[in-house]
Amino acid sequence: MGKRGNYINQLLPLLQKGSAFEDLEQMLVANSNLPGPRANLELAWAFADCFEKIQLTEELSHLLTAWANLAPEQAPSGHPLEFLPFCAIQALGAAYLRTTGREHILVVLKKAAGDSRWRVREAVAMGFQRIAEMDFAIAQEVFSAWLSDATLMEKRAILAALAHGPLLKPPERAEFCLDITELVLRNLLRLPRQERKTEGFRILKQGLEYSISLFVESLPEQGFARLEKWVEEDDADLRHIIKSNLLKARLAKKHAAKVQGLLARL
Repeated sequence: MGKRGNYINQLLPLLQKGSAFEDLEQMLVANSNLPGPRANLELAWAFADCFEKIQLTEELSHLLTAWANLAPEQAPSGHPLEFLPFCAIQALGAAYLRTTGREHILVVLKKAAGDSRWRVREAVAMGFQRIAEMDFAIAQEVFSAWLSDATLMEKRAILAALAHGPLLKPPERAEFCLDITELVLRNLLRLPRQERKTEGFRILKQGLEYSISLFVESLPEQGFARLEKWVEEDDADLRHIIKSNLLKARLAKKHAAKVQGLLARL
């Protein structure tokens, strides 16, 4: 069964008994592996898996929302309590297609996308990946609607969610990711210098520095055609982003000649 399956067997009874929520919280916190460099990912994944098996009741929705909304002051980065929003946000993504409360879940995920804690932001990407793995068309609708007025950190959440190998197999999906990237980069070019000094820009830039290479790897012909255009832009931040992606092994090894040609133009 494996560790993840064993966790599911422990979690399901606790989730199905409202009176056991205190026990559920204690189990998650006690087994969080925090403080430490790596949270207990297997337990977090198992917790989210449970919500693909059970109904998101009103009681459970309130619980997950409360955990997801724990502020940094209540659950600081690296503290065992941070594991609660980390788990809850992924679980809300897992429950998204099986509930009528989708708008509420999107509100929670959007708020968390701007969180100061990196684990909470990663949980948002993982939650959206759950949605996209179950129904990519719905994820496309969500991201397309959201992007028009998304903050810098929200744009990073969209890119991080899409930069997930299992999602990129059909060519049309990779093309969608390249289109999203195009919109984000065009917006980046219009950003004033003062806004580029913000934490939100730093986080978005970090996301762009690796995600594009995954999209290009999945659809090389169209991907490199986009890179050809982007290297022509006279913008230091954009050039740094493109260079970071070109230096990723997934492109540098498989497409050495094209990569070297583009690097020579940067």
